[in-house]
Amino acid sequence: MEESPLTEALDANDPPYHTKLRSLASKAFTPKAIEDMKPWIEEITNELLDQVTDQGEMDIVRDLATPVPIQVIAKMLGVPYKDREKFKYWSTVFVKQPSEVEGGIEGYLLVQQEMSQYFIEMIATRQENPTNDLISHLVQAEIDGGKLSTKELLAFCITLLIAGNETTTNLISNSLFTFMENPKVQEHLYQHPKDIAKAIEEVLRYRSPILYTTRIATKDIQLRGQLIKKGDLVNTWIGSANRDESVFENPDQFDIHRTNLRHTTFGHGVHFCIGAPLARLEANIVLRILFERFKEFQLKFDGPLTMNQTALMFSIKELPVIFQKR
Repeated sequence: MEESPLTEALDANDPPYHTKLRSLASKAFTPKAIEDMKPWIEEITNELLDQVTDQGEMDIVRDLATPVPIQVIAKMLGVPYKDREKFKYWSTVFVKQPSEVEGGIEGYLLVQQEMSQYFIEMIATRQENPTNDLISHLVQAEIDGGKLSTKELLAFCITLLIAGNETTTNLISNSLFTFMENPKVQEHLYQHPKDIAKAIEEVLRYRSPILYTTRIATKDIQLRGQLIKKGDLVNTWIGSANRDESVFENPDQFDIHRTNLRHTTFGHGVHFCIGAPLARLEANIVLRILFERFKEFQLKFDGPLTMNQTALMFSIKELPVIFQKR
């Protein structure tokens, strides 16, 4: 595992190294850079919905929640959207435990190697012919007077590709599923589109796209009678924190008018998710256009959802729905 490029990733390092890495990536996530993407995200959302309008049905995950975030992060990184099937496959494997992957640890590491080889070739191309994209920016960037190593560049590319599409896919599909559980919310959001932002925050709390994150204790600490020693691996359960009854009134109830929205879904402190504004923007645009064009979303079939088999995320694999045109 020491050979994995992810040992150099943003979320695997603390300051001061983390600070330098984050300052490089943050240039792609400025408020202006994100706002400039708004018309384009609206365009691709409408194009995708044009394909299903007359059918009266679609699979939210396949037809909308997956292609929008993949197109966005592919455009930012500068990788071709035609490779989207690879991106999606790598992403779904990557968020599983190695024991959940076909081939076990070897299968899991094979996917890392495939991604690494793909991005090594992409990095070499950008070193020869830089363009206006994030990979080109990172290739030309310097830390402490030196260029980023191949391992550091790979860590950026892999982390941004996975984090930039899988979590936002979950946010969009989880949102619509939750609104179908609460049908009155759908019409309310059509009539009051400004409330979509609040509704998204409540989905982030109520049905967190990521359910836990792993940390390494940096010092010994006593927590509610439990000794955590320096070096211990700790799983912090975001999904549980977001249902903490000492923080949230009626935590198991979905409420778009909730005033306390202090969820932990995007992390905390220096490790707060750098892509949070982009994820919120994508979900807001997709849901606004969805309700402008369609109404009365319902599950096409009764019965349990088909889920992606991972403990890390609340990740719906298939979400077939029927709807009415406005």
